[in-house]
Amino acid sequence: MPIYTYKAKVKPDTFRSGTIEAESEKAAINKLLLLNYHPVFIKVKSEENVGKFSLSKKISSKDIYIFLRQLANLNIAGLPIVKSLGNISSQCHNPRLRLIVLDLKEKLQKGKTFSEALLFYPDVFTTFEINMIKSAETTGTLPEAVAKIADLKERDINFNNKVRSALAYPVLLLSVGAITLFVLTTFVLPKFITLFEDLDQQLPILTQMLINTSKFLKNYWLLMGAITGVAVFIIQKQLKTQKGRFLFDGFKMKVPLVKNIVLKIQIARFARTLGSLIENGVSIINSLKITSEIATNLVFAQEIKHVHTQVTKGQHISAALKDSNIFDKNTLDLIGVGEESGRLEEMLFRIAQMNENESSGLIETLMFMIEPALILILGIIVAIIVMAILLPIFQMNFLVQ
Repeated sequence: MPIYTYKAKVKPDTFRSGTIEAESEKAAINKLLLLNYHPVFIKVKSEENVGKFSLSKKISSKDIYIFLRQLANLNIAGLPIVKSLGNISSQCHNPRLRLIVLDLKEKLQKGKTFSEALLFYPDVFTTFEINMIKSAETTGTLPEAVAKIADLKERDINFNNKVRSALAYPVLLLSVGAITLFVLTTFVLPKFITLFEDLDQQLPILTQMLINTSKFLKNYWLLMGAITGVAVFIIQKQLKTQKGRFLFDGFKMKVPLVKNIVLKIQIARFARTLGSLIENGVSIINSLKITSEIATNLVFAQEIKHVHTQVTKGQHISAALKDSNIFDKNTLDLIGVGEESGRLEEMLFRIAQMNENESSGLIETLMFMIEPALILILGIIVAIIVMAILLPIFQMNFLVQ
């Protein structure tokens, strides 16, 4: 969709400039008027300049969650969807989301369904969300479907926040420890080195090693920082490619303990998404396809695509999942029971809850192990530095006596 630059009058003596995304110049003007902006200049941006504003257009999961929750609440209260979108647009704090909501409203007024309007923003709304809404539109349960999507989004946000909170202390501890060691070896130790060199005597091996390390860091810390920065840049760039992400996701699936956490998170997301889609009336084959597309781990996604292929050929889900070798027996048994009893969605939700609880427990265990390990390692390093400094002093006192 084209992006337009504009200059508009917002008050009798106040003008504002910016960018706006719209299908045409006329649509851009209408959007500005809805914002009570009176355009005096508007022009389409060239494609080469669009990327410069990509960061300012970012919409977070929390923004989408708030939008969906507000829409569900207003719809359940009986407010028509077009009017609901109008009310929500006036409350959006994210500028791009506000424009998207206004555009959705405009598309609905022109006769498109809500799911058709969402298709114009694949970078904002997932395939899962669009298909849930599309299915609900045919059954007349749109408010309930939007509320369910909001619930799932809230669950993901809360889980991610829990993981970040668990990681916060170890990361802080590691950062403070690294900075402390860098300051000690680069700025404090050189003062002791001068003293030791003036002694003109044989230094202990530990002290000599520390001196050599300190001199290296002092002389080459800029080079080491540059090398580290380049390495981080290359890694980040590679992780943005399909091959790089696949290799990294595969690596996570091989690291002990981390593998179990990643698998359980992916299985929980897979089960809850698949169960929600099936419960909402989406066919099993389409549900598997959608689930494979929104999986965050590419290795896991590849396995689900294989399952989708097998089910398309007529195989049962439990049998196809067994071939993938990434699902535990308990999960396979529950899915098998669900298929036989016709309660597949119920079993999938049970699997999701079970894996969410287990992944949370594993994360807590991992953090419980990491924190004392970091403290112990940092303590040992500091003890070695102190010992290396004190040994020559003790040696000097012994010679004096």
